[in-house]
Amino acid sequence: MGRETDLDRLTAELEAAVGELGRAIWDHDREWYLARFAEFYDGGIDAFGLTGPADAARLDAHLWFLLDCPLDSGGMPLHRIRRRATARAVELLARSELRAWRIESVRDGGTLGVLCPLGTGRARLETVRRALGDLTAGAILVARSVPIGPKRWAVLGRPTVVDRAAIADFDALLASLDAPRGEFWRVHGGVLARAALAWPEDREQTVDGVVVQGSLAAFRLRDPTAAIAALECDPEFDDGDGGADAEAGIRRWNWRWDPPLARTAGDEPGVRYRLCEEDAAPRPFLGRILVDLEVPEVCVVAPTPERLALAERLLVERLGIALGELTLRAVDPPNVVPRWKRAAYELDVRNALPRARGARRAA
Repeated sequence: MGRETDLDRLTAELEAAVGELGRAIWDHDREWYLARFAEFYDGGIDAFGLTGPADAARLDAHLWFLLDCPLDSGGMPLHRIRRRATARAVELLARSELRAWRIESVRDGGTLGVLCPLGTGRARLETVRRALGDLTAGAILVARSVPIGPKRWAVLGRPTVVDRAAIADFDALLASLDAPRGEFWRVHGGVLARAALAWPEDREQTVDGVVVQGSLAAFRLRDPTAAIAALECDPEFDDGDGGADAEAGIRRWNWRWDPPLARTAGDEPGVRYRLCEEDAAPRPFLGRILVDLEVPEVCVVAPTPERLALAERLLVERLGIALGELTLRAVDPPNVVPRWKRAAYELDVRNALPRARGARRAA
């Protein structure tokens, strides 16, 4: 119990020092901070939406760039807190490394028997926080590791277990990296941490290999009756996915077409490709047409901006003077979902369930 308490105190002290360092860099080197954050998480802070990154996600990034990346001035960020943190904390953080380990055994109390993949031997890894992924023998994890004794390391932040679906790609990445052994983790630890957090990345794309970006355009209708008549008599439009919602005053059509020639799905490491529903359908379609009779307006929805532009041009030809002015054009971000984003969503769901149950009981 005493050893666990000491470990808890140590990791709390070191993580608090990293948090203080993050605030200092945010205040004085914000552009550098944002650029490094965007290197670690594609899309940067904005990728986390209005609520921003959770504390664990922010700490994951801090444990890379605040400890391994030089500032634009050439100095290391850690120097900024030498007067505010204990000498022990600064020394241990300076000696820490963002390492990959292969798990050999899982013991009680969060202690792991691990093997260094560079061949430097076995060690004991002591964790405090819950891991991202399952700690099982044979798995690979990446963690900011602090030497606290002979062959003994403490983990800061949450250890990230490489997803089973990405192990082969991760092993290939690790084998491809090169640096002097004493500098390997300092040079490549961030690359490995980013891969462990991002892979497998789910990427939706069209049959010709374009990443999906949901795209929409809306037009007023000068003559709704004429527009609906034109759509109903055109053989390229069918209502195979529902057709009409009389109560809401909505009419729907799929715009059938012959898609481009298929391209072989990319082979980018760590990526799982999924064909968009428009091209995966038994009868592929360019996009969807929705007519709102109450406004009245017509909306065109397509999987990419390029297909939306084509659909807009063709719609003008089909509807002629029945089509009014453009009222909206919007394009979503690329439909690329890294592992860390799925994990953040799952955490939000887990946190929301107890609140929902409590609300129901209170009602």
